[in-house]
Amino acid sequence: MKKILLAASALFFLAALTSCKDHSSGYFSGDVSVKKFEYHYNDARVSPEPPADSEYKNDDDSVHISIVLDLDLPEGNSVLAHRIREWVSEQISFNNQLGKMYFDGNVDDAQAMADFYGKELLETIEKDIEAPIFNGYRSIDITASKYFENSKCVTWFFTVSEYMGGAHPSHTAYGATFRKSDGRMFGNDMVSPSWDDRQKLDSLMIAGLCEYFSDGVGEKVDAETVIHEYTSEEVNEILVSLPKRGPWFNKTGVDFLYQQYEITAYAFGMPEFIIPYDKMEGLLTPAAADLLK
Repeated sequence: MKKILLAASALFFLAALTSCKDHSSGYFSGDVSVKKFEYHYNDARVSPEPPADSEYKNDDDSVHISIVLDLDLPEGNSVLAHRIREWVSEQISFNNQLGKMYFDGNVDDAQAMADFYGKELLETIEKDIEAPIFNGYRSIDITASKYFENSKCVTWFFTVSEYMGGAHPSHTAYGATFRKSDGRMFGNDMVSPSWDDRQKLDSLMIAGLCEYFSDGVGEKVDAETVIHEYTSEEVNEILVSLPKRGPWFNKTGVDFLYQQYEITAYAFGMPEFIIPYDKMEGLLTPAAADLLK
């Protein structure tokens, strides 16, 4: 996925032993089949009257609300399917100001999960427009889908596009790779912690960032310009910060994507690059490298 501009790494649940009791078919083999679960809400209404001293007044006092959840989730009762549905549930809560409002039902009832979060997000928006801050438009669009698969692992991709009345919408996008045999999730821990390996990876990451920014501005951008002009202090000559979420496996290599504002200004989008698998040889942990054999 190249230069995604639409619309953290997630914590892996430690309840493996409990889940295994509920999901006896622990080992998964074969392709992961998916089913779509949706929650769609659209409504236009008159917004509350702003306080008399409020500077936020519109000629149009209506507010349009749009909430969309399109969740492609794995079918079956394997530990892998349960882990992915659990992860998706966490991401919806983590990314939408729901605090500790998790779906506490059975995540294998995916439609119930989608309905729960859809209604919670609607309540969040309704509280916002009661303030009010800005009248006008509110929207939250969430997707989850299978992104890549081989015989040993599968990658799920998660996105959020949200507009809550500010200067511009916000976007979030990232993936997570899961081992089929037991549902273990891989993110930054797929990268070798060796200092020598990290230095080799750093040079590849800088090259990827140079390509991203060069494509964006339409001219060749060198490493010094990327480090000192286009990115924040999170990226430097010593060690390049890994993205807060990811990376993950895709069809051609390891995908690295930085979120909005993570290392650069909003105008530069979400820097993304893919390092081909052959260049990542020796830079992955043994467990991660085994997923590609």
